[in-house]
Amino acid sequence: MKLYDLFYGGVILEQSTEYKRSVMENYKKDVEPLFRYMSWLEDKKGEKVSSSYSDNGLNQHSMAFPVYDSTLINFVKEVQKGKLINRNYMYIYSRYRIGDVEDELKTIQGVSFKNVEILTAILSKYICGGMTKSWVWPQAVEDGIFLAILLKFKELFEMWI
Repeated sequence: MKLYDLFYGGVILEQSTEYKRSVMENYKKDVEPLFRYMSWLEDKKGEKVSSSYSDNGLNQHSMAFPVYDSTLINFVKEVQKGKLINRNYMYIYSRYRIGDVEDELKTIQGVSFKNVEILTAILSKYICGGMTKSWVWPQAVEDGIFLAILLKFKELFEMWI
């Protein structure tokens, strides 16, 4: 049985305004704390927010390691605190045929109440990917992915809450 097959007071549940509000309220408690990073994300879009530490002859004896902007680290930790991470994000990527950054940004713009899980899938790809690949978090900031997700959430909240 699919979610939209459920009825609520004679109205298809997915069409119920109360249902839409309750779904968006569930996202809001995890997303709202992230809004404080929006101005920083706007300022840093297109810029580098990490570097490689290689001082004191480190390159001669060892590999360089990434040094992230502290605000980026705080943003990632804040996302990880909530329930926004979907470890099965690759299924949503497959279902919506999302391939590259351009597809991600275009898909984010088209998100509505019915497919809001796309936002958490894209966010999850970058947050989870950054745990093992040092370039992923900074790339999401530089490409404006994190900012686009937050702006879309803000738009949806204004519409439904």
